[in-house]
Amino acid sequence: MKTMKKYILMLAGASILASCDDFLNVPPQGQLTSDVYFDTEETIDDAVARTYYCLNWRYYRLGTMWFTTHEFASDDVDLYNKDQYYTTVQNFTNTPDNLYIQRLWELWYQYINDCNQVLEFAKKFPEEDMNIHTAQARFFRAWHHFDLINVFGEAVLRDHVPEISEYDIPKSSEEELYDFVIKDLEFAIQHLPTRSEWGTEGNGRVTKGAAKSLLAKVYLFKQDYQKAFDYANEVMNVDNEYSLLSNYRDVFAADNRYSDENILPGHFIYRTDIPGRVLNTYCEFQGIPGANIGSCHFVPSENLAAAYEDGDPRKEASIFTKGEEIEGYSDVINWNDDYRYANKKVIWPTSKWLDNNFNYQEVNPMFLRFAEVVLIYAEAANELGKTTEALRALEQIRFRARGGKTAAQAGGILPEITVTDKAQLRELIWKERRVELALEGRRWFDLMRYEKVVPGYAQTILKNLGRDNFSYPKHSKFPIPNYWINSSQGQLKQNSNW
Repeated sequence: MKTMKKYILMLAGASILASCDDFLNVPPQGQLTSDVYFDTEETIDDAVARTYYCLNWRYYRLGTMWFTTHEFASDDVDLYNKDQYYTTVQNFTNTPDNLYIQRLWELWYQYINDCNQVLEFAKKFPEEDMNIHTAQARFFRAWHHFDLINVFGEAVLRDHVPEISEYDIPKSSEEELYDFVIKDLEFAIQHLPTRSEWGTEGNGRVTKGAAKSLLAKVYLFKQDYQKAFDYANEVMNVDNEYSLLSNYRDVFAADNRYSDENILPGHFIYRTDIPGRVLNTYCEFQGIPGANIGSCHFVPSENLAAAYEDGDPRKEASIFTKGEEIEGYSDVINWNDDYRYANKKVIWPTSKWLDNNFNYQEVNPMFLRFAEVVLIYAEAANELGKTTEALRALEQIRFRARGGKTAAQAGGILPEITVTDKAQLRELIWKERRVELALEGRRWFDLMRYEKVVPGYAQTILKNLGRDNFSYPKHSKFPIPNYWINSSQGQLKQNSNW
């Protein structure tokens, strides 16, 4: 097996295919061009590496797709870039012709096809080796199908590399997709190595714990609280391979990409030897709302800033406020006068800027981290009436937020929560989840699932912000892009509420 370092280099190289604005001219929905052929045993690592480069964030357009569907409709962000496809999503006048949603559908199915290519090629190997290769591919196949559920609800299920006659097939129901995701993750749990079994040379590879963590999240979204609790409990209290870092701010540092908290790390590494775009699009799409640090497409909202409790250290660690300085930056920071916040999780001293360029930082998205598992455990425990367990888990998050101090030691900051009423504790856990995971692509999907638990919850939040166009039956999912419907020979139908 190659080390993960080599894996990352291979996937960075592979992403040249997707590094420029003229992306692949792909055939109809759900199908990826077979542009890489695996004809020797040595190429299996190359094939598996392709399944990881969805985490590498080198491709410029990825930011438009991901943020549009994961952040811009939520109450956590305000738009700085008034791109029409952004604004129509935020004000709920979106249509099935949104270009960025069209591209997300396209790219996610290309990623899924990469996974299915591995499954085909892995059949050539002895069972033990085949299972390790297959388990990694099935993890990512589950990851992308789960995301498609959250974005679209109903979508096309791709369980193999399609023949030409299978390019155009009907979509599957949410329940069918969920069943498929769960089976893939159960296989991954059975066959993936643990973090310790991979060892440090396997840093960044998906693990048994990553599969359990994702499955806990899947069950939380399905409101199967017992299974969500059970899988989260295994990660937290049985396997003990992940833990909270002692300092919240350090979680997001590029130096801690493979920390004990980071269950599914991003893989961007700055390289000058790759033609095309070399910028970290995760950083590039954020930055300061002005002209000289990042291109800044969005900023933390005033509503998010107000959501932090007084003195919560996570606010200072997460939100960069106008008037703050960046260590090592000697020029004037040019702020747009209409904005006063930026995402501090991507803002670090200039000593961390490679080639003295903000966009070359190796800061990565936090796709899945241990704190989220703890909060899944707390939420599921509360729903099951396990109040003691829920409060204990919630205090773990707040204890770390205080810098490893009790509320008394921290002078009363973030007082320990003792509420036992299920409904009241549920809302406190949701509020904790919001500030703990702020600006990490969780909030919109969370709001939509909260509405299922407490009807009117998201509707009230959004209407209080003046966003009266929101209708949960329609806007809880995005429309399937017309481009792909029109390309499907009549097989793919629009979601009913669109």
